[in-house]
Amino acid sequence: MRDRLTPMLSDLLDLVLPASCALCQRPAGPLCAACRGAVDDCIHPSPRVALPSPPPPGMPQCWVSGEASGALRALVTAYKDEQRRDLRRTLAALLAPALRAAVGSSPDARAAVRGRGLVVVPVSGSPRARRRRGDVPLLPLVETAVAGLSGRVLVADVLVPTRITRDQSTLDAAQRASNLAGAMAVRERHEHVVAGAVCLVVDDLVTTGATFAEAARALHEAGAADVLAAAIGATRRRVDGARHSQEPPT
Repeated sequence: MRDRLTPMLSDLLDLVLPASCALCQRPAGPLCAACRGAVDDCIHPSPRVALPSPPPPGMPQCWVSGEASGALRALVTAYKDEQRRDLRRTLAALLAPALRAAVGSSPDARAAVRGRGLVVVPVSGSPRARRRRGDVPLLPLVETAVAGLSGRVLVADVLVPTRITRDQSTLDAAQRASNLAGAMAVRERHEHVVAGAVCLVVDDLVTTGATFAEAARALHEAGAADVLAAAIGATRRRVDGARHSQEPPT
């Protein structure tokens, strides 16, 4: 019930509270036309596959909508860490094409939405981040983004941390992989949701891919049949635009 109410309460606050632009603070919120243009400049014409370099072992194929730099990265930061929850719909609209691309690229995922259902798994933030933010901002964002997917889709917050990890922001690729190795698990009471299912793991931005690799490992360990991934953006050197710039089949 709480998860369903969160987006509704956010919509109500958007109507009641005047908002400035999240990026430039002009009174034209949540995002003014100029800043919207800067964000759009970070978005690819169509979703692309993110290929971290080097790719962490076990990272699933990951589709992204744009480049995680400049205005797009600032927008995600404002939503997550500056309490700009009124950006949820804006970011959900940017995430949705990557979700559709991931589903469209996988025969198993397309079969899942027509059958038992696709399990969409938001990446679980660390307990430290949850305490700092007071909520889990990725969850309502993902719930909004999947609304445009056709067929049976279940958003399931099934991943939990198994140990304390270091802050990832200052770590290189190898350090991130080591930091997260074995750091996630599927909640025991949710193992039946994952077992035999096609899972689509979702995060906001892709850096080294270590988070997706660890999430995929935990889901496979719990019996997932297949794991895909999607995010709003990835860093430039981690996007293969030459080979994966086209929309996948639907």
